[in-house]
Amino acid sequence: MTNYLINRKILTLTFLFSTVLIFGQEYGLEDFETDSVPTQKTQYEWHNSKIHWIIEKQNDSIKISQNDYNYSKGDSLPFSKKQIEKKIKNNHSVRAIKKVSDGYIVGLNGGEFGGGLWFISKNGKKSYEISSYIRVCQIFEFNNKLYVIRGLAHLGSSYGSLFELKKDKKWKIQKDFQLPDAPRFVVLEDENILILTTERLISFDKNENLIEILKAPFYWGMYYPSSAIVDSDNIYIAMRKGILKITEFKSNPNFEWLVKK
Repeated sequence: MTNYLINRKILTLTFLFSTVLIFGQEYGLEDFETDSVPTQKTQYEWHNSKIHWIIEKQNDSIKISQNDYNYSKGDSLPFSKKQIEKKIKNNHSVRAIKKVSDGYIVGLNGGEFGGGLWFISKNGKKSYEISSYIRVCQIFEFNNKLYVIRGLAHLGSSYGSLFELKKDKKWKIQKDFQLPDAPRFVVLEDENILILTTERLISFDKNENLIEILKAPFYWGMYYPSSAIVDSDNIYIAMRKGILKITEFKSNPNFEWLVKK
């Protein structure tokens, strides 16, 4: 029995150590190679892959690592979990947080179970709901304005929008721009933002023009895109199973699927 317990502890420690290595290790593009772009035949099989990447720029280097499944985007709240849930009517699906001058904007996303958009004061004593039911994906600043993307892809339907938040006496929705399908996240550029949806890459500029840049070569919404970076004329989109590289993505897009060597 003693040997059994010792061996079990060794196996547990080995598993935990290997998990830390997998999720803590960083890779570069040189660690990836070109493979076939997903097709309708392969996308359902690859959709279930346990490999899910995140890509980011660190100074002048591109770093790729395993997704740590931290679904919350943006800033952090300086309150306890119980305090937060009490102030937003016991909702548990906090997905996006943005610190503002008078407190925090908090976005919820429970998928088919709903969502909401809330304000919590700096000291955590006051809160109010800005809008109910909306599924918030990200809250961000662009062109000195505060924006929110929201939407849902579920059971064959896909919808979403981008809207501006403005404060009068309270924070409220100022403008609403409809998107062709559900957004995943945004990538900030100098003069515009890029919105990655379940099926498209869309540009939104400082004049509030929405322009479709390209349609996905496959339904990448099934691969749960996590992040993207722009490098010169190329964009790299990290998702489940691999990295999609699109060269000259704004003018003459060419698609390349990268997987770990």
